[in-house]
Amino acid sequence: MKFYDVESDFYDLFYFSSTKDIPIYRKYLCPKVLELFTGTGRILYYLNPEYGAGLDINDRMLSKAKENLKGRNVQLIKADARNFDLGEEFCLIIIGINSLLMFPKDERIAILKSSAKHLSSDGIIIVDLLNPYLMVEGIVHHGDTIEKDGNYYSRFFVPRWENDHWNILYFYDTVIHNIVHRKYASLKIYPVYLEDLEKEAKEAELEILEVYGDYDMSEFKEESDRIIAVMMRAL
Repeated sequence: MKFYDVESDFYDLFYFSSTKDIPIYRKYLCPKVLELFTGTGRILYYLNPEYGAGLDINDRMLSKAKENLKGRNVQLIKADARNFDLGEEFCLIIIGINSLLMFPKDERIAILKSSAKHLSSDGIIIVDLLNPYLMVEGIVHHGDTIEKDGNYYSRFFVPRWENDHWNILYFYDTVIHNIVHRKYASLKIYPVYLEDLEKEAKEAELEILEVYGDYDMSEFKEESDRIIAVMMRAL
């Protein structure tokens, strides 16, 4: 089963209440916002812009986003972020938590180019990535464990290096009446360092204005947890 077909069953349970990344987007919030890889609509829900558009390719995620964003002025669009044309411009485009890591270099550049075409003259693109140094092969990374209605839900993953990318093995455990039910999915992610992102932005005719190392908007350092880049059209 595809990763996001499984992830969609658990994402809101674990992450919809998370707002740790929202202050960065709020700092650059403007009336018209586009989010790529919108998933279940978490970021647009908390930002609540005057007008929002959420683009994703997964039907299950979009279905959940439709419910989560009911009553909001948000248009949900099924499209491929590597090649899309909405016929309008936005003053803020968000490529949220690690989404760009799912694609090899040429496809990342295509996503940035498609985004740049939809950017207003003074608009901003924000890209949020995991700093690659944090990934260690074979180590079990515990994501989250929560209790709900007397049942327990856990999510953890194990990275495996394969040629030029990580193959992340995800395990989802549900404990009901002391019986464990497990689902499994895998996801490829490609390591992207700041120097890679700078080169790819340049190829997309974008300029990086700011780089943060975490959601507290601290200065980026080599050992920072995140690479959060704020871009605009190159002059």
